[in-house]
Amino acid sequence: MAASAKLTDSRRIVARAPCRVDPAGGGTDAPPYCVEYGGAVVNFSVARYSHATFEGLPSGSGVRIYSQDQQQGIAAAHGSELRFDGQLDFLKAFIKRLLPGATDFQLVTKSETPERSGLGGSGAMGVAITGAITRALGQNCSNEEIALLANEIERNDFGSSGGNQDSFGAAIGGIKLITYQQGGGCSCEKLCIPRQTLAELERDSLLIYTGGVHLSGTIHADIKKSYALENSPTIRAMDELKAAAQQMASALRTGDIGTYIECLNHSRTNHYALHESCDSDGLRKFFRELAPHIRGGKTCGAGGGGFILVHAKPNQRKECVRIAQSLGGTAFDLKLDHDGLKTWEERSS
Repeated sequence: MAASAKLTDSRRIVARAPCRVDPAGGGTDAPPYCVEYGGAVVNFSVARYSHATFEGLPSGSGVRIYSQDQQQGIAAAHGSELRFDGQLDFLKAFIKRLLPGATDFQLVTKSETPERSGLGGSGAMGVAITGAITRALGQNCSNEEIALLANEIERNDFGSSGGNQDSFGAAIGGIKLITYQQGGGCSCEKLCIPRQTLAELERDSLLIYTGGVHLSGTIHADIKKSYALENSPTIRAMDELKAAAQQMASALRTGDIGTYIECLNHSRTNHYALHESCDSDGLRKFFRELAPHIRGGKTCGAGGGGFILVHAKPNQRKECVRIAQSLGGTAFDLKLDHDGLKTWEERSS
């Protein structure tokens, strides 16, 4: 997708994309499993966001990129001069693909989610950047097209391992069943869920940041090695995760919270069975201490650290918060985002 256009000096495009949690099926969206066997993921978009602001600059300004999270910026005379050198390479990958022939612009990013925390923050950032730039160029892309394009850039151009559920979570919003066809291709269905069920999920769920981080690329590499073994336990665990996602989607459609929680717990067990690197002593300690006060829970994303999603027993939310804090964690309400990617124009100050 080449570009020679630029914004006028008086306009800027702002984009916001939500992160996600994956209560069932995470991992089955990644090749080779999803291609060889098909996959299924239940994906919740949550109101923790990645933000991107794209703005045209006066002639001769060059290219400016700045990450507020890393407090790091780079400048170049032209986008073609950008090189992967360890400085903001993720952002560069999107500029190099979407704006290879452009100059005189600025991209600024920030995230509400800690890096490598299991909520798909990089996928959300990629969707926000892609949404901002395609709007600035006047390209009429659907949110699903933006999800697929952003994921392609992250996986192929930047070289990050994984599937595409993070990008769909950021672009589409709501609670979704993402289905992967054997041989390739996928579909994303936004689930119609009773309002009472949505309210109950938000009331009784907590996102707990354990304070640890994970290296999802390393975990994906570990899983691929185990996947290739004869009689691989990873493939058996993937099969169970896929089935749990399909059953969870059916339960959510009918408002069956009990079955949702059963699938949540089954997913946690089989997630850890993918590879030992998906688990950690720190995660086990959180779940062990929280166990008397929750009906279920699961580690978010690839695992090894980061966020966990728990469903509290009645009137036990405050105790869950207290325990999380005593272990050095931070508890957040689960608030669903139903819109997905949003972009808008602002006047430059």
